[in-house]
Amino acid sequence: MEGKSKNKKLKDSPEILQVVDDELSSTRTLLLEQDAEDALEFARWTKKKSELRYRPRINHGFFILNNCIYWAYLGANIGSEEDKHRPVLVVRTEKNSEICTIIPLTNQRLGDGYWYHIDLEEENSTALVEQLRVISKNRIDKPKRKAGKTVSITEKDWKAINNELKRLYCLKALKRS
Repeated sequence: MEGKSKNKKLKDSPEILQVVDDELSSTRTLLLEQDAEDALEFARWTKKKSELRYRPRINHGFFILNNCIYWAYLGANIGSEEDKHRPVLVVRTEKNSEICTIIPLTNQRLGDGYWYHIDLEEENSTALVEQLRVISKNRIDKPKRKAGKTVSITEKDWKAINNELKRLYCLKALKRS
C-alpha cells in the first residue's frame, strides 16, 4: 500500500479502508478494557485530532506572538505529558512557519518548588519548562485575554524561564579522552 497515489480518497480505496476499519476496531477493543472516562476522553481526542489534522489550514484571525499565552489542544497524551485543552506559552514562532515551540501551563499555580516549574508572576499558572515541545499552529485555539489584550509574561518570568531553558536544553560538555 506504500507509494500509492496520495490523491485517492479513502472511500475510493476498499483495501485501505478495510485496514483502517481493522485498526479502529482493534483500538475499540483496547478501549473496552480501560477506565470508561479515560476511554471516552481518548475517543474524543481522536476525533478532535482528526478535525485538526484534516481541516484546511486555518486563518486564526489573530497573530501568534512570542512570549504570549494561548489556549491549545494538546490532546490525550501518554504518562505525565500535559494534555487536554490548556494554556500554553509560545516560546518561539515565525510568521511563515506552520509550527511553534510552546511550554504547557497548568490551570493553577503549583508552588511545588521544582526548579523546572516556574510559577508565573501575574497568572495563576505554572510553566512546565521540562515539557517544552513543538506543535502545529493548528492546535492553537485562541489567545488568552485580559482586558481585551493577549496575555504575555512579565520580564521576571521571561528571565526565569530562559534560565531554566538554558539549564535543561543546553548540551552537556563533551568528554575528551
